[in-house]
Amino acid sequence: MAQLAFVATCTRGAEGVLAAELDGLGLGPCHTDRGAVAFEGPLTHGYTACLWSRIASRVLLVLDRVPAPHADALFDGVASIDWRDHMLPQRTFRVDFVGSSPTLRNTRFGAQVCKDAVLARFDRMTPQVDLKRPDLRLNVHLRRDQAQIALDLSGEPLHLRTPGRQGGEAPLRENLAAALLHIADWPERCREGAPLLDPMCGSGTFLAEAAGMALDRAPGLARQRWGFTAWLGHVPVAWERIRTEAKGRGATGAARPLLVSGADASPDQVARAQGNLTRAGFPKVALEVRALADQQPADGPPGLVVANPPYGERLGGDSDLQGLYGELGSMLRRRFLGWTGWVLAPDKQLASAVGLRPARRVPVHNGPIECRWLKFPIRADRVARDR
Repeated sequence: MAQLAFVATCTRGAEGVLAAELDGLGLGPCHTDRGAVAFEGPLTHGYTACLWSRIASRVLLVLDRVPAPHADALFDGVASIDWRDHMLPQRTFRVDFVGSSPTLRNTRFGAQVCKDAVLARFDRMTPQVDLKRPDLRLNVHLRRDQAQIALDLSGEPLHLRTPGRQGGEAPLRENLAAALLHIADWPERCREGAPLLDPMCGSGTFLAEAAGMALDRAPGLARQRWGFTAWLGHVPVAWERIRTEAKGRGATGAARPLLVSGADASPDQVARAQGNLTRAGFPKVALEVRALADQQPADGPPGLVVANPPYGERLGGDSDLQGLYGELGSMLRRRFLGWTGWVLAPDKQLASAVGLRPARRVPVHNGPIECRWLKFPIRADRVARDR
């Protein structure tokens, strides 16, 4: 197959770990940019990234990069691609336009220019625009008077892994949870036989992602509709070969022990998490209703405690949030000797309320909120001083 250019997008702060993930999938070398990772290879590289990347938001196939100092140049650049080679006139499409320049400041106008340029390549019958459920999604990224024109191989965002999934009040996106688990070295730790606990599991996002990694389950295996499904360049035989290999790995991984567990003080949250995990194919994840202060490590070697506690900006401002973070720190300090805690905190005040000194602070964005992913190694000498 010919060498093609791909871009995998991600949440800000996850570029390095996404590049490492793609490299581990055999798709390197990779080049990081803000919110994106570029790589090259045959079409199967794009298929593999779609099926296996837990961290990417979208996988784009770059068709061209054209000068776009103004609207007319953008139109000509998009129209220079023969779109009849990519979609049938009976299909639907949409254009996702991002970026701006001094002459192209409105993304809606930019998308309109690109749409008109696509339609100009067809004769009597033309594709229709469908903003909700298009057959093909085109992605145009304007940067420094240059437009990158790409086909979105993902279709729907890759974090939408499980149909019917129910989020809680402040859900964590699956691909962000996966990035945080990679930063915490969970893929390596689970291979070593370490357990993982989420004591504030909410709707179970950390648990589902951790289980998928532990059991070697491809995150995109259940998805039926992709951005390339209706694309004329799609090679079904190559895609099915990759899916068949993934099914085999999943069948082998299903026999592994699953040392992933979760708890929450809310029975409703635990019920929601159980439903989500069952729908995702991980019904064996251990769950229980238990208050934070009552958490206990399971028998066996020390492992990871991961937590995304609530915070006021997303849950309406709880006056006792600092007390909650302090309770989490106390539980780690007194009950989880030898374990490593990882906590997602939105600001320095709540991070300090944990009462432990972090060994590592990793900046990440949870939606529009800049957070810190904090590592807390729990040591014996620390416990002794606090008594």
